[in-house]
Amino acid sequence: MFTFCLSGCANNSVKQIKADYIDIGFGDSLYHGERKIDDETLQSIVEAYNAIEYTGKTSQEINYENAITVTFVYKDKNSEIIVIDENGIFENKYKTQKYGFDYRLVNSNSDFYKLALKIYEDIKKQY
Repeated sequence: MFTFCLSGCANNSVKQIKADYIDIGFGDSLYHGERKIDDETLQSIVEAYNAIEYTGKTSQEINYENAITVTFVYKDKNSEIIVIDENGIFENKYKTQKYGFDYRLVNSNSDFYKLALKIYEDIKKQY
């Protein structure tokens, strides 16, 4: 594999996003989150996403049975879609990340999955 480095190589962070609301799914279910979570919670998940760091490509595949899908919507357009499992293996669906990796290992310090699961449960109760 060829890696190109400029001034110390690229950092291993996701591309920063913004969102006006999210849609969130677990398994076969999908819930529209507009006006279902408060601004503070929305900001928390956007910040958690923007804080994701990855170690690079992994041979592990996403466990889709326990994966959460979060669609970030900004100005009525998808700004990002992420599928992440309980082990921190994730895939970005909307904006292709650097190097074309399909799966990345989330830094163990990230609490994105736990936060997304909590938000999913909160939104699910409203339906």
